[in-house]
Amino acid sequence: MSLTEFYHWLNEVRQAFVFLGHWQVFGLALYSYGVVVAQHCAPSRVAEKVPLIGKADTVQRRLERFLNNERISWQACCQAWAKWVLSRYQGQRLILLVDETKLGDYLGAMVVGLAYRGCCIPLAFWCYRPKAWPMGQVELILTLLQWIAPGVPAGVIPLVQADRGIGTSPDLLRGIVALGWYFEVRVQKNTRLKAADGTESPLAQLVAGAGTTWKGQGKVFKKAGWLDCRVLIIWGKVYQESWCLVTNCPWVTGWEYAIRYWQEASFRDLKSDGWQWQCSRIWTPAHANRLLLVMALAYAWVLSLGTLALDNPMLTSRVHKGRHTTYSVFRLGLRLWHQLLGRVQALIAASTQQYLWFVETAPPSLKCVGE
Repeated sequence: MSLTEFYHWLNEVRQAFVFLGHWQVFGLALYSYGVVVAQHCAPSRVAEKVPLIGKADTVQRRLERFLNNERISWQACCQAWAKWVLSRYQGQRLILLVDETKLGDYLGAMVVGLAYRGCCIPLAFWCYRPKAWPMGQVELILTLLQWIAPGVPAGVIPLVQADRGIGTSPDLLRGIVALGWYFEVRVQKNTRLKAADGTESPLAQLVAGAGTTWKGQGKVFKKAGWLDCRVLIIWGKVYQESWCLVTNCPWVTGWEYAIRYWQEASFRDLKSDGWQWQCSRIWTPAHANRLLLVMALAYAWVLSLGTLALDNPMLTSRVHKGRHTTYSVFRLGLRLWHQLLGRVQALIAASTQQYLWFVETAPPSLKCVGE
């Protein structure tokens, strides 16, 4: 590790979380920096990789005290974190992905994140024991979205995407509309559409088979009093069933729903492909909330490095060969980290001047999905 680099990161974190005390900010910065160094989130593993801060046992206790500190409100931290990330995001469209992830029978977490270059940056989240929801699912998701809302740049209307386990909920969709946002969600194939002429039919019957699409306007969710929306149905050639999508967004085509998979990739990055969340043995929900905050900071920093690696030709050649890479932004960020080994701050000073920096590019054509 590099003390100079760490203290620059500490200064960045302090500016974003101004309401935290000195040692609280120090713990958050140290833990998140250590996760990147160790590529592991367990306190004992992180403590062994930051020897310049202190002896491993001492540092481990410091990190454990951070996770156990009830005075650190992860709710307030999520709001500050979302504001920080969104203020550093440069993109034409802001897409928020919603999904639940689980760690075996020990822990569940509802996560709302920012879709970014094949990954998803966690912005707001809530951990809980499996099947022990802190509140109803719709209320929980809307609460997380409301935490993010103050950080959304003026004039930007987010698009919220969710799979059918979450999206088949008229109450959720009405809540998203109440925020003034767009939704594009997958619903159950037996959801009925009421056309302008009054006829009703299940969505799945509107496409003939694989390789066909359908789009139209109408009303869905009969039992909930009908909801006006656009309906997009896409059946990729190699898939066994279609995407039945409903939206209130005027510009979506349906193909961009493939972006929702990016959140699955980010869960793997937090787990076996990156920070080893599944090995943390931190199952207490309150502790897990703070740990997920730590991992989100570490993850976003590495994605920023990956962005530099992709967008700076001089750096690109250091992390992969050839014109096109098959590696994720996260993997390239880790490669660049290992290449620099303590010289990240110098690179940032010479380029973006910011530790967090997200520049979205147009994704490759998604219309070939399923072909």
